[in-house]
Amino acid sequence: MAIMTRFVRLCKADIHGVMDQLEDKGLVLKQYLRDMEQEIDRKEAMIKKMVASRDQAQREYEKYTREIEKLEQDLSVAIEKDKDDIARVLIRKLKPLVYHRDELGRHIETLDHEVTQLGKCAEGQRLQYEQLQLRCTEYLQAVEREAWDKAMSDIVPHRFSREPSEEEVELELLQRKEAIKGGGRK
Repeated sequence: MAIMTRFVRLCKADIHGVMDQLEDKGLVLKQYLRDMEQEIDRKEAMIKKMVASRDQAQREYEKYTREIEKLEQDLSVAIEKDKDDIARVLIRKLKPLVYHRDELGRHIETLDHEVTQLGKCAEGQRLQYEQLQLRCTEYLQAVEREAWDKAMSDIVPHRFSREPSEEEVELELLQRKEAIKGGGRK
């Protein structure tokens, strides 16, 4: 059974190796960057929706606050005039409004916190994306440069592109010195 397991593992390794050779690293890298940018854009759109929801909740909170203030004034007047029946009706209206306003306040705080956290996350990811994009550009330029160098080495014979040996440099130096000394005597 161990032989079969090893054979299956060997086949998988060979398949992965072939796939690695077939993949164009530059294309895969560019696709990863596109995917990352789409995810960041999705988070930023989500933040915009959350901000719009928070703003809507804030407007409703302010509306409830105005209604509560008006009812509070009416309730004060009813109590001053000893109109207990009217005061009870106003209290019945006031209690749910206060409850809803307080719930909206908690909801607004939660949305503020979530917007802040998601904003920090998206900002960090945007920074990472930009850094990766720069590194990707550098990598792709290096790959392109290597391909160009390889193409040039195929076109230009190796003897033209090799570094001269120390002996060749010394010989050239001696020849040039001799040429200068010989030209100076004339």
